[in-house]
Amino acid sequence: MGEAVIDKKELKGTKLGDQVDAIIFHDINQVLRASVSFPFHIGKIYSLKAKDVDKKGVYFEINDRQNIFMPFAERTYKVLVDMTYPVAFKEDRYGYVYLTSKIRDLLTNDHPYGENDEVSGRIYSINKSIGAFIAVDNKYDSLLRINELRGVHTEGELINARVKEVKDDGKIELSLRQRAYLQMDSDSDRILDYLYENDGRVNLSDKSSPDKIYRIFNMSKSAFKRAIGRLYKNNDIAIYNDRIELKEGKNERRY
Repeated sequence: MGEAVIDKKELKGTKLGDQVDAIIFHDINQVLRASVSFPFHIGKIYSLKAKDVDKKGVYFEINDRQNIFMPFAERTYKVLVDMTYPVAFKEDRYGYVYLTSKIRDLLTNDHPYGENDEVSGRIYSINKSIGAFIAVDNKYDSLLRINELRGVHTEGELINARVKEVKDDGKIELSLRQRAYLQMDSDSDRILDYLYENDGRVNLSDKSSPDKIYRIFNMSKSAFKRAIGRLYKNNDIAIYNDRIELKEGKNERRY
């Protein structure tokens, strides 16, 4: 492999001729480096920032002075500079350490989470027919199904979600939506905010088309009807055939 450069700070307490165990890797300048105090573990997943991409592969930042290499053969999606991704350290038979985005087999279903727990993790794979696969806590495998996704998502994106279901085998399914009663409160508040900011009126009702409701409030018609039902029950709004209006005396925001 040739000679490797090691930071002299790591050699404190050693002398010329001493044998040391070291991790070997290439940095962003393709310099072969060695480290006797490598802070990462082989076969474990970490969230690291991409610093550069060239024709050979991708370089990820491991501290403020060093970067480590991911060969293109270990890359499973397009990597963007300055984006953070869940990646794992691998070691070849010569002791050379490199990165991979092939992390699925390193994730486990043995987790502490239950239904409705809040979790966070990074997307490590997107299947347009199934959904986004997420590495929760860089340890646990989970799925955000395609019908739960809203907008454009990319690998590496940090997702905060709710555990929708834990399968018998421990597999986690996620949702970006809150629990039903919390979501209803959130939807009701969104409608009230719109009314406060638009002279107490919106030209929608429970008879409006789903498309028109979604364009204005980014919610389904069924969620809209539940939300305005709650507002009506609380005597906050009046519902007409072609509009909704704030009730008299309800034009002050509630905090």
